[in-house]
Amino acid sequence: MDTVFFYRLMDAVRDSLDRAGRHGYTLYRAQSHESWLDLEWFQDFLEQRVYESVPLMWDGRALPAHDVIKVLPRAGERELWRFNRNGAILLHEDALVAAVTILDDRAYEDTFVIVGERSDGALKKVLDGYGAYARQRGRSSPWITVIGKDPVPRPTGLSWESLFLAPGLREDLRHQVSSFFALEEEYARMKIPHRRGLLFAGPPGNGKTSALRIIASDREEPFFTFTLTKESDRSELDEAFNKAAGDAPSILCFEDVDSLFQDHHGLSHFLNRIDGLHPLEGVLILATTNHPEQLDSALTERPSRFDRIFYFGNPGPEQRRDYLRHGFGPAFDEQLVDETEGFSMAQVKEVHLSACLDAIHGGLPGPTLASALRTVERLRGQRAETSGSWESGRIVGFQWSRSATSG
Repeated sequence: MDTVFFYRLMDAVRDSLDRAGRHGYTLYRAQSHESWLDLEWFQDFLEQRVYESVPLMWDGRALPAHDVIKVLPRAGERELWRFNRNGAILLHEDALVAAVTILDDRAYEDTFVIVGERSDGALKKVLDGYGAYARQRGRSSPWITVIGKDPVPRPTGLSWESLFLAPGLREDLRHQVSSFFALEEEYARMKIPHRRGLLFAGPPGNGKTSALRIIASDREEPFFTFTLTKESDRSELDEAFNKAAGDAPSILCFEDVDSLFQDHHGLSHFLNRIDGLHPLEGVLILATTNHPEQLDSALTERPSRFDRIFYFGNPGPEQRRDYLRHGFGPAFDEQLVDETEGFSMAQVKEVHLSACLDAIHGGLPGPTLASALRTVERLRGQRAETSGSWESGRIVGFQWSRSATSG
């Protein structure tokens, strides 16, 4: 934060309070507010209570209070989403919050938050009330929080039975997730930390991301996800842990977790956050990797970091048979099971999808064996051309894809 601007903002808040006859507030700079304060939710929290709004004066003129609206598309529809309110000082009981968004030198938006109180404990009382409200609201939120990016719609109506894994693996995973949240009191009774880490490992296209989507659909707890990008920094990683801990019980997901540890410093920071320098009570950590061999043994061989590792390998004959028999119906032939040996689940699904498209274009009532076998040959050729690195229609993270394949 620019120090000169910060002091100007503090002076502007004091001047505005004086003009409105609201005296005696001690003001503070709110650090890393993104991890603990959602300004939209805070406004909604206040609207259920008695509060005042004082105009924020800047150079003798009142800043116009405004909502920030974004348009979020979902399945061809567009939904307006208010995600921020700026330009006013919000007073509740003996506490205040003021937020101002400006453009920095790079034309990026930056939001500054000033908080204050005029009696000891007033700010904590209001923020505690807001925290309880936010946790309750998070239980019914239709959004997944993506750290550093806009939220995405939470999947709904997905079934564990749609995850084509060996039944024992699928049921074990389902049990691990559900029991973590159902047995919170038993964790406390046994005096053990209420936190778990599950790592999903294996080649792409075999259901790791599909499993995350099913968990997000099946559970009601707040769901946070973080994926490293070129623009990411350590503060966003901290934000991910802080938000999950603040809204616990919750789920925190790291996709392609191996990308976080491009240097030893990144691994050390991640381990410090998991190991308890900051409490993670009630947080279930999920992580995926296509390259488990690249993970440090400090992650994979020490329980309490990732307690269980689930391997999502290429589907065996039983999983391929179940999927292909269901998809092809009367056109199913055992030859398809044999010909798809070594395929990822995404590639098996592509065999069915491509055969269906051929049927649509050819005016046929359903997919045919001949079309499916042609697709198998095409996929084998593509895989050979790319030395085994090809992956079919992968869903990236929680973004919507035109294909219904696994990730």
